[in-house]
Amino acid sequence: MPALTSVKYSNKKVKKIVTVSVIAVVLVVAAVFGVKLLLDNGVFSKKEDTAGNSFAMTDEMSQIVSESDLHKGYMFSRVTKILSEDPKMSPWILSWYVLPGTTRSVPEMQSAYVDTFDQILLLESYVREGKRSSAKTMIDAIDTSLTDESGYLLKFKKADELISEDQRPQVEKSDIFEDQSNLLLSDPPISMEATTRYLRALLDYYDKWGDSKLLTRIENLAKMIFDAGSKSSYRAADRAAKPTPIPVTEKTLVPEDFEEEPEPEGNTLVSVSGVEICAMDLDAMRRATVLLPEYKEKYEDMIRIVKEGKISSEFPLYAWMYSEEAGYTYYTGSAGDVELVPSLYAMVHLAEIGQMDEDGYAWVSSEIYNSGFLYTSYNMMSGAPSETEASEAYPLVLYLAVIKGDNDLFAATYNAMMRNYATLDTSVALYDFFRNADDSRIAVYARENLLMELILR
Repeated sequence: MPALTSVKYSNKKVKKIVTVSVIAVVLVVAAVFGVKLLLDNGVFSKKEDTAGNSFAMTDEMSQIVSESDLHKGYMFSRVTKILSEDPKMSPWILSWYVLPGTTRSVPEMQSAYVDTFDQILLLESYVREGKRSSAKTMIDAIDTSLTDESGYLLKFKKADELISEDQRPQVEKSDIFEDQSNLLLSDPPISMEATTRYLRALLDYYDKWGDSKLLTRIENLAKMIFDAGSKSSYRAADRAAKPTPIPVTEKTLVPEDFEEEPEPEGNTLVSVSGVEICAMDLDAMRRATVLLPEYKEKYEDMIRIVKEGKISSEFPLYAWMYSEEAGYTYYTGSAGDVELVPSLYAMVHLAEIGQMDEDGYAWVSSEIYNSGFLYTSYNMMSGAPSETEASEAYPLVLYLAVIKGDNDLFAATYNAMMRNYATLDTSVALYDFFRNADDSRIAVYARENLLMELILR
């Protein structure tokens, strides 16, 4: 009996020890996980305040989205699958993908280019989602492959320069759907638009997780941007620009001696020194001056340059670029067509710092309410739109509506955007926004899908 009692007592003791050990292990694992979670969220990092801000949809806007056919949870995963995973381009995302037709003679096509601005939008999405590892991978990739020796970001890279073509599925490519400006250049030019947007993305990463090494990178990038000012080298071939016979650098809509000349055949290269108005990401610069207050005066000068770049109150789009020597250039080519999307970026940049362009906001609202469509360019003399719809414009107008808290404009613009949202179960583009490309083809572009992901998250 004593022996049996002893055994029984020992078994109970062993069970107790095992139970305590299991609890201890669980607690240690939980503690390690908790510390990792805190580290991932930068709790223990000493961070400088960059005065970041954000703009959220109103309850009514959220209801408009929730009651529509949009599947927010799938949009991002689907577009990255089509433009990154399937073509074996990770961590990069291609510019576009054209769906196959109904017959074998109409195959699928994909872009041969990686646009740097798209990669930065993808980085911003990772930061918003809290995907630190993916975000860090993208930062390292951009710094290694999309940055020139001076520290500026390049406008694009050919996909096979980043990942060997023999490592990817063989898919047909076509110059028809490419950005024609890319085809004119043997070497990609720098992009101030991408460079300043990258500053924004790095600030967002830093605000979320903190990183003293990254802070140094941010400060150096900001100094480079501010020191460049309006003297940044820019090759107008970015836009397949055609030489303007009468440079428009004064604030007049129509020069008295203006005579429209026929368009030259083909695209020609022109070289201009200056900076694009849309490249001045004012909110990123504002946040940078919190870290570098000595550049506050230059930041305020940037605001002035953007605001004075508005063509007029009646035609409140923005100049294409500015240089200290030539002043403002409102358009390229002889037709006097002003691009809409760069103008909308200028409006967004002003709105984000609390200086909404009310004329521009009223003008674009009128276009949405009256016609329901936005086009790539508008003629400075007649106001007539081009024939091509500007898919990238709708997310920017949505964002303006969010900043202003305008439920009516949000609803109208959202409805316009949803015209090109894929809901067919058998479609490769299911749950993504698409464009009607030439020859009745359907194309999925990274740009508007990533912008919508950032706005509607």
